[in-house]
Amino acid sequence: MSQQKNLKKLLESENKDSLVDIILSLAADDESVEQRIKLLQKSKTAGNKRVVECRKLIRSYRSDYADKDGFINWRNVSGAVKGAEIVAEKAREVAKEGDWIGAVRIELCILEEMVDMLQVSDDSGGTVGFVIEESLERMHDLTLVSDCIPQKELQTAFQLLLDESKQFRFAGWPDLQLALIENASYLAADNALRKKWDEHVLRMSNEHRGSSWSDHYFAEQLAKMRYQHIKTREGEELAKEYLYQQLHFSEIRKIAIENALNSGNYKEVIKLAEEGEERDQANGLRGLVNQWKQYRLEAYQRSGEIDKLRKLGEELVLDGDYSCYQKVKDTYQRAEWPPVYKSLMQRLGEKGEGYSDIYPQILLEEHDAELLLEYVTKKPNRIEEYYLYLKEQFPEQVKDLLRAYIVEKADQSSTRKQYWNVCRIIRLLEKVGGKEEAVDIAHVLFAKYLNRPAFRDELMKLKYGMQ
Repeated sequence: MSQQKNLKKLLESENKDSLVDIILSLAADDESVEQRIKLLQKSKTAGNKRVVECRKLIRSYRSDYADKDGFINWRNVSGAVKGAEIVAEKAREVAKEGDWIGAVRIELCILEEMVDMLQVSDDSGGTVGFVIEESLERMHDLTLVSDCIPQKELQTAFQLLLDESKQFRFAGWPDLQLALIENASYLAADNALRKKWDEHVLRMSNEHRGSSWSDHYFAEQLAKMRYQHIKTREGEELAKEYLYQQLHFSEIRKIAIENALNSGNYKEVIKLAEEGEERDQANGLRGLVNQWKQYRLEAYQRSGEIDKLRKLGEELVLDGDYSCYQKVKDTYQRAEWPPVYKSLMQRLGEKGEGYSDIYPQILLEEHDAELLLEYVTKKPNRIEEYYLYLKEQFPEQVKDLLRAYIVEKADQSSTRKQYWNVCRIIRLLEKVGGKEEAVDIAHVLFAKYLNRPAFRDELMKLKYGMQ
């Protein structure tokens, strides 16, 4: 601030001609200075002239920081967006003056130029993306005060947003298109604009009926947006009718299921979930199938259908879903649980690779050290994870497992870091009460690996009397 005051005093001491010379000298060295001055002079100019100057300023910075091929290195991106940041400040100023259309036009200019910049820059730091996000936020703030915007200007801004969403440059950026369409919906204050917005959304949906992920995502998000639009403007009944016409979208089906859950219509939840399971099972979408099963499980739980809850819950546990284990267990009395637990663990153990993750979690939950020992014996590389739960009840077995694990790791080691790790596990063996075993295995390895001096050096650091 003191520097600015000193600069102000310095400039105030100069006459007009001298100031003009200073500005001309600066403009000669930096083209962006000229663009900023023009932007300042045209701040009260309406329409496209001001946008033209904004665009020139943004592009002048982009050009200054690009290499000879027009590409902007990640180190230069923050400098390249400086023009957009200056223009963004102008957009705020124009909005404060009540020039809604002018502010929208400037924000759209920023969006266009930043999307174009993304094509020719390394934005791994997210700088350009952040400028885009801020522009969308300011535009959103403008649409939220639509009650203050004169009708004619509101209609113009509405059309500007819809037209922008169709621009070819945004074809690969669906979230930008969706944001523009959503902001336009806030400006649809009368029936004529609502109808126009609805027609635009339907047209855009039809244009994205392809089989690609991006087409599906775009159409799905539009359907969600249209549902909220109908719900807000036309009421729950029409919104529900529309919702049930769009159940081929998983996000829409999820909304329908949650609505049914909230209203206590558990039969409807089960029906919608089962339809989703059948549809997505056929398409090989395992994650979605599991999601519908979870909804069905919740419906059984809320409606008290215990037998169905148990059957589905066990199925999900066997598929590796640990979160359902306690839900199943809670449906049994304490005396009833042991045989169910035994059967469940036997079936889970037969699953092969699938039981590697959930199986030991349940064993820890149940404090079943005997089965945990059996599990670790089959998978000795996991002894470090579970020795603390086994050492009190099975101290000798833990030492044997650690010893076998050390031999295996030693055989696989070839770098000093790996040798150090083997020695760390030897110290762990000593820590669990196997001092004699630790000394013995260290001497065995020292004698075995004569051609690995680095390994022998690490073993000597154990100070077990090796020379």
